[in-house]
Amino acid sequence: MTIKTLCSDMLLLAVFMLMGFFIREYIKPLQKLFLPASLIGGLLILLLGQQVLGVVTVPDSYSGIPNVLIDIVMASLVFGVSFNRDKIFSYLDYVCVPMTAYGLQMCLGTGLGYLLSQIWPGLPKGWGIMGVFSFHGGHGTAGAAAATFEELGVEGNMAVGMVLSTFGLIMAMMVGMVLVNYGVRKGWATYVKEPKAQPSWFYGGTLPEENRKPTGHTVTTGISINHLALQTCWLLCALFVGRQLFSFIGNFWSEIKVLPSVLHGVIGGAVLWKVLEILKLDRFVDIKTIKLISGFLLELVVFTAMATLDVEFISTYIAPLLIYTFTLCAVTVPCVLITAKKFCKHEWFEKAMMAFGAATGNTSTGLALVRAVDPDSNSSAGDTHGVYTTLTCWKDSFVGLAPMWLMTGIGLTMGVGAALMVGFAAVGFGYFARKKQQA
Repeated sequence: MTIKTLCSDMLLLAVFMLMGFFIREYIKPLQKLFLPASLIGGLLILLLGQQVLGVVTVPDSYSGIPNVLIDIVMASLVFGVSFNRDKIFSYLDYVCVPMTAYGLQMCLGTGLGYLLSQIWPGLPKGWGIMGVFSFHGGHGTAGAAAATFEELGVEGNMAVGMVLSTFGLIMAMMVGMVLVNYGVRKGWATYVKEPKAQPSWFYGGTLPEENRKPTGHTVTTGISINHLALQTCWLLCALFVGRQLFSFIGNFWSEIKVLPSVLHGVIGGAVLWKVLEILKLDRFVDIKTIKLISGFLLELVVFTAMATLDVEFISTYIAPLLIYTFTLCAVTVPCVLITAKKFCKHEWFEKAMMAFGAATGNTSTGLALVRAVDPDSNSSAGDTHGVYTTLTCWKDSFVGLAPMWLMTGIGLTMGVGAALMVGFAAVGFGYFARKKQQA
């Protein structure tokens, strides 16, 4: 592949990404399900490609893009993470809610995947772990885990992850809105007596002027360096630092060389950010722009992953994927509702909706469910989830570690999931539930 052919491949990607955008704009149900344009465009070129209709040719380069770009995306997850001790302690009760669900999905999903593999033996090895990454992290995290599996010689989990992530988005909104309506009628909501409809611009279309927000801020003069170029360099440098650290340590500890490349970004991002803070150079970093770049790369990951799905594989194994999705969603609902009601002192239902949306779809679906019961943004559920994300950034390492564990069996992965579930549930019931009763 040459630079010229890669450019041609990106031109085709841009055309179908725009087609996905306009399809989403004019087919309103797609907006309500929070399906992104990259997913729709990727599915469109898949249907028109050589696997189905044969109208266009999906470039071979697309299959390799997710594995490369996801390392950079992973670096952005911890780049810029800082801790405010006072804020942390005030939100710890909520942390136990999604982490209990995370452990449950990790343990049950791995075991269920193994059982279904006995009925459908062609399913890829370790596929059961993909649920927790797809439902808690979305297409990007699922893609990262699938990339790790591919490094270990296991194919097929990219298709599993993309399908489960899409199913998760649909389940998050359909089941979530049922929960919203039921909870409001039961009087669980703090701020509304009936679910509120969102304005049309919330789902798509042109944003009103008063709702448009800056995507970032320049940190130095453009005469010195283009702002976007500077922030991109920081992000790429984070991955470079991670790779060099792993390479250096590998000279003395050979076992580290077998760790998946997605960990290079995670470790590199954390190390570089700490160094920048110590040297007082963090003032040259704009986190909003870093996240914007990461989001752009994630769009490319989702599009190319969807465009190269194995259609034959999906059609063969759609039944176990549906069984898996319905089962994990069914156990997540009571888990989140019970733990939120028991643990959270304030706004438990709003926080439960945030946790459910984020544990089956992604953060956006969680925020959408919260908006339905808190249209004026009075709830702290969104901020609370942000603190949770910061505190639990360490779990992103499971994207690289869990596939390795599954190469030798399901015991360790199920055990870690069970330990997370029991541990956070024990803290919740043993401390926060008692504290709430005494208040």
